[in-house]
Amino acid sequence: MKVFLDTNVLVAASVRQHPHHTRADEILSRCAEGKDEGVIHSHSLLEFHSALTQLPGGLAVPPALVGSLLDEGILPFVRQAALRTSEVRAVQQRAGQLGLLGGMIYDLFHLAVAEKEKAERFYTFNTGHFRQIASADFANRIVSP
Repeated sequence: MKVFLDTNVLVAASVRQHPHHTRADEILSRCAEGKDEGVIHSHSLLEFHSALTQLPGGLAVPPALVGSLLDEGILPFVRQAALRTSEVRAVQQRAGQLGLLGGMIYDLFHLAVAEKEKAERFYTFNTGHFRQIASADFANRIVSP
């Protein structure tokens, strides 16, 4: 099954002390074992860095270690996907039509990649958040690990 992994799933899978680690790690492990085809948005690499280096509760990862977490624990098991400029512009137009403010456009950006890749599941710990902005036919694919 082709699955899209939201950045928060990647973060949780990468930090053993994260409260959602076990659930996220199971999803990533399925990709590593070839049971699922994992897809991430290329933009997630930057979000991953941002999120990991700012984790609360003493869980923040030093910036110099983020690359090795990606190189060893994530990138060998998933495929990166991106949008062309015209597709990015379509996301911006849709964000305008939906009246999205601030960082919500990045979530719409992830959804556009998942839809383009025809992901059968979209894994995130923010299901309600993503379902609010997803197309009606894609919303039921958004699930929590």
